[in-house]
Amino acid sequence: MKVTVKLFVGEVSSRELELPDGATYFDLLSFLKVNPETVVVFRGGVPVAFDSRVSGDHIDVMRVVSGG
Repeated sequence: MKVTVKLFVGEVSSRELELPDGATYFDLLSFLKVNPETVVVFRGGVPVAFDSRVSGDHIDVMRVVSGG
């Protein structure tokens, strides 16, 4: 499955990836070497669970910033 991933972690970049069928969003983050505790993954502007299977061809990965 071919997907385009836009990364909003540090600087904004876009990558085109080939993932195996049945890959999850956790698999995607692992492939990108992104810690899942630091990001939220969006598909069509809607957050998705990391254990969901990748669907759609455009995915956004956005870093979460927290503090006090």
